[in-house]
Amino acid sequence: MSIWKCVTMSVTAVLAVLLSATMAWAGPNDLQLSRFGDFQTVEREGCTNTCGFVEADEAGFSALTKDLGQVFAPRLIAPSETLGQAGFAVKLMTSFSTIPHDSVTEGETTPYWQKGMEGRSPDPVLFTSHLQVRKGLPFSFEVVGNLAYLYASEMFAMGADLRWALNEGFDYFPDVAVRGSVNTLVGAPELNLINAAWDLSASKSFGLAGVTSITPYVGYQQLYTIASTRVLNAYPQDPRPPQFSRNDANVRFAPEFVFSQRTAQANRVFLGSRLNVWILSFTLEAVFGDTVNQYTFAGGFDF
Repeated sequence: MSIWKCVTMSVTAVLAVLLSATMAWAGPNDLQLSRFGDFQTVEREGCTNTCGFVEADEAGFSALTKDLGQVFAPRLIAPSETLGQAGFAVKLMTSFSTIPHDSVTEGETTPYWQKGMEGRSPDPVLFTSHLQVRKGLPFSFEVVGNLAYLYASEMFAMGADLRWALNEGFDYFPDVAVRGSVNTLVGAPELNLINAAWDLSASKSFGLAGVTSITPYVGYQQLYTIASTRVLNAYPQDPRPPQFSRNDANVRFAPEFVFSQRTAQANRVFLGSRLNVWILSFTLEAVFGDTVNQYTFAGGFDF
């Protein structure tokens, strides 16, 4: 059986496992962003049913989406050297992210992660699985495709990277590379979320016993998370359509609200080490961010 056929079968099997995991575990880690709206009832002359408007928790929503962006941020999981023009690599990863699950925002008493996850107190660690496919290009460039899945949810992130090695292959100097990344979240009906990032990394490879090498690496990443919502309803138990605007002095019933687009920036430092044995590759990576830390193990093939 050819190597390419093995790779194709491996990728297909991973996608099948991720899909079955989604069907089996969807729910506890899914979001319910309408909980970030507090429906305020008011007394109005002529109101025969509940009347009121929404006070939105802007700070809580911003904090949650900044954290979530870091959870789904693209993993590097590779030293600065590229694969070469004919190179190809496939990696499977398991990652866990520590989140500030009990943190509150100013003026609030409910932790924003608990508020955003259907009122459930989340675990302090969120687990994700990742599939990464890399292809070497001429002139020390490399293109990367990524797929991530958050366990116990229906949320995936799909994206791509472009990396360029500014310096590689010199005996006495480290390899240096710069990368641009983008991914988007799917499976969260109420949320629009896009991650865009750039990073700079340096690494140095050391040969061991001829067919084995170990390559430590370190780097810095700047991550931008762009988030907004679709229309949310803070009072879904009342099926009436909205009546008038909140800004109208005669407001009667306005349960719907929207979080407009906002961008959060996170500064992240990462370090890791890759062990290569023939075409097998094993990598450990740690990422330390503003509010979320991540630890990832990856295994795969480098051709």
